Amino acid sequence: MKTVLIFGSGWLAHCLTRPLVSINRRLLIATRGLKEKKNEPGITYLKIAYAENGSVEFDVEIPYSVDEIIVMLPPTGMADYANTIASICKQFPSVVHFIFTSSTGVYLADEGLVTERSALKLDHPIVKAENLIKAAFPSGHTVLRLSGLLGQDRHPVIYFLRKKLNSNGNSPVNLIHRMDIVRAILLVLESSGKFGVYNLSYPKNPLKHKYYNEISEKLFQKRIEFQINGKGKRIDGSKFATDFHFKYEHDIYDISLLNQVIENNN
Repeated sequence: MKTVLIFGSGWLAHCLTRPLVSINRRLLIATRGLKEKKNEPGITYLKIAYAENGSVEFDVEIPYSVDEIIVMLPPTGMADYANTIASICKQFPSVVHFIFTSSTGVYLADEGLVTERSALKLDHPIVKAENLIKAAFPSGHTVLRLSGLLGQDRHPVIYFLRKKLNSNGNSPVNLIHRMDIVRAILLVLESSGKFGVYNLSYPKNPLKHKYYNEISEKLFQKRIEFQINGKGKRIDGSKFATDFHFKYEHDIYDISLLNQVIENNN
């Protein structure tokens, strides 16, 4: 049985644990909030801390040899994000596969079609992290650059509803459902020998003012005010779909998947 070590236990990682166990993975989860976690069959939580320089420190010895690593840590609040990622790479040099959830915010372009070959913001902390991982695991890394996230209890429409006037209403929307990300990660783990950098983004890019008003009216019977300006970028997630024979299944228009968004914001 392979052992997967996940760094991060937040909103996205939470939905990944049981599916990983279901594909016969022994799961270790490294988290700072250990008091809130209880070990379950196939899942062991490990307490970590971050040193002043950002490096990761484990409180206990890791009980199994680690085969695969998934890093789902955002840079927000990190003392030195690059050093955090570097310390993980150094502590586990023999893992077969290192998966990193990145962001489509790393791209330099602010309009037009954006592919994995598009120019990057080289000083972005996530880009620096990507480069460290590629150097440490040149033939065993997968970087998944995620578009805006939505799920059963989360949707960016809430952000726009809370503002009186929103800009760039003519820019395209780039989103992906949490469960499509989970499906993609499972597929990456099960597809041995396929590594690289991929965008994950639902293949519809409606204009922001049209999309968010449609969702807002369906969920809350409210209109959102937008300035009808801006161009924006369209994230192309077709490379992953082609290489892994993957279909994006969770439509960004499907409000049946958003029942908790309504409950949490009424």
